[in-house]
Amino acid sequence: MAITKQELASRHERVRSALLEGEFDALIAYSTAKVAANVRFLTDYFVRFAGMQNIREGEYHMFGSCAVLFGADGEPMVRTDQPWDIARAKEISVFPDTAYTGLFAQDFGSVIRDRGYRRVAIDNWYIFPAREFMALTEMAPGVEFVPSHLMSEVRRIKSDAELAIMRRSAALAVLAVETSLDAVQVGADEYEVVLLCEETMRRGGDIELAGGSISGCGPNTSTGSWVPSRTQSRPIEAGEWVMMDVCPRVDGYAGDISRHRVAGDVSDLDPRLKRMYNVALLMSEEVRKAIKPGMSGRDLNSLAEQIAEGEGLLENKIGLLGHGLGLDIHDIPDFYYDESALSPGEVITVEPCLLLEGVGGVRIEDMVLVTEDGSETLTSAADRELRGSD
Repeated sequence: MAITKQELASRHERVRSALLEGEFDALIAYSTAKVAANVRFLTDYFVRFAGMQNIREGEYHMFGSCAVLFGADGEPMVRTDQPWDIARAKEISVFPDTAYTGLFAQDFGSVIRDRGYRRVAIDNWYIFPAREFMALTEMAPGVEFVPSHLMSEVRRIKSDAELAIMRRSAALAVLAVETSLDAVQVGADEYEVVLLCEETMRRGGDIELAGGSISGCGPNTSTGSWVPSRTQSRPIEAGEWVMMDVCPRVDGYAGDISRHRVAGDVSDLDPRLKRMYNVALLMSEEVRKAIKPGMSGRDLNSLAEQIAEGEGLLENKIGLLGHGLGLDIHDIPDFYYDESALSPGEVITVEPCLLLEGVGGVRIEDMVLVTEDGSETLTSAADRELRGSD
């Protein structure tokens, strides 16, 4: 295990402390195949698939989730909604009470009632199924079920073991973008350049990536979310840039980076894009210099907006400036309006993005560790200078 049982035990104590501080008797941590961190953080187990599944009663339901009932006292319970994955779940989970159920509430509700829990937090409430909540209230009447971000808050501060892994994910992110961008040249196929990056990430890290890439060339970069396919790809033209925004995963932990390369000579790039790049680079530099404990995501985004406005490009800036990073690719804090203070040990991204519709877009993204007196850019090895392929 990349994460030891001792590390997991430390996490359990942190969660119990948070439960007591929040005056909760227990927590239901809920995860899906896409938002996996809460359950994986506690158990090391995570589900990998989602889809439709027929059950004994003769109806279909959507599978692709798992949950933990974690009390301030009492043995934790792990449940997966995939019967064919139970052998893997039992092998991975650190909790002996790991099993399959078609409805988490059937297993959790009676235990909540019998243990006398009166106030239970539900994390990932915004995706917790209504049928589960309704069944819980029927099986455990009188219990207060409270929407919570308790798990997400506990996970914000990374342990030394987590940071060691995230340094590896940052190094792999750097390697992946540099390897693929070195393949950029006039006439190169957009899809093949992106494919090289995907292969590099999988060879150096986990087979399953932390998130889908945002990659492409020329006007395709103006969408802010493009990725080519074999049937939607074309040769890269002189003066076009390629943007790679990629998310490797190493031992479960996400990396995240974005860089650019111009096909041919930089002087052939549209001057509007060159100016956008310089402004995005300025935002990146000034925001990263400002990061320290006590700053908030809203503070950092306001700084970036002031720079963009001063350069006459505020209308080109997307709202998001960055986000927390860990077992999930996009965690709290989210740099729109979050006013919570950053703390040492958090890993965040800084990714100022400017888009010019139909022409091109720039996103310069780095992983940043908040330290005791400032910050450390974990992806600084990747050159931010805009270079051409010649």
